Amino acid sequence: MHFGVSRTKFSSCALYTIWLIPMFLLRLRHWQAFLLILVFPFLLQYGLLRLLDNLGIRLEPASAMLLDALPATVYVLWLWLVGLWLFRRLPASIKIKPLSFHLGALYNILYTLLFVYTLEVVRNSMAAGTLPFGMLALLVPMHLFATFCYLYMVYFLARSLVSVEQQRVVQGREYLGAFFLFLLLPVGIWFLQPRLRKIYLAEV
Repeated sequence: MHFGVSRTKFSSCALYTIWLIPMFLLRLRHWQAFLLILVFPFLLQYGLLRLLDNLGIRLEPASAMLLDALPATVYVLWLWLVGLWLFRRLPASIKIKPLSFHLGALYNILYTLLFVYTLEVVRNSMAAGTLPFGMLALLVPMHLFATFCYLYMVYFLARSLVSVEQQRVVQGREYLGAFFLFLLLPVGIWFLQPRLRKIYLAEV
């Protein structure tokens, strides 16, 4: 009985945390979002690597892989959270399912981990005088599919953003600008974050 209550409380806490993270991110101004999402992960990664190096601590391969994938993972997670938040605010007349968007985001995160792992294998193999051609050949179609998934995520985000702003179904030329802003996020976030923040503040 106590276990069931604890599990319920944990689930409620987890759902509240998932809801709270995008609320926090959407309140940020453009320069704050740029620093937190696109700069801080690299600084954190660099700082941890330097700290561990100074302490003489060698990371396990799995831990090193996760640390190397941190910046790209944060990047994709931000896109994922924003897409989920926008989807929930689409007009009722727009009937779309976000399954492909979720699968694309999940695949990109998994592929990031695989890519970092493959680079480590290639680095070690070259040090030993060999090269894993089979792994590299397998990586090519997986990379192409990851690119396709990323482009679909960008399409979903751009069209959802403009649809929420206009409260109607929008055509290609109407969300083309938002598409390129999401595609070039280090620059685009300076223009996208104010638009997302405006939608969020209008609901508060």
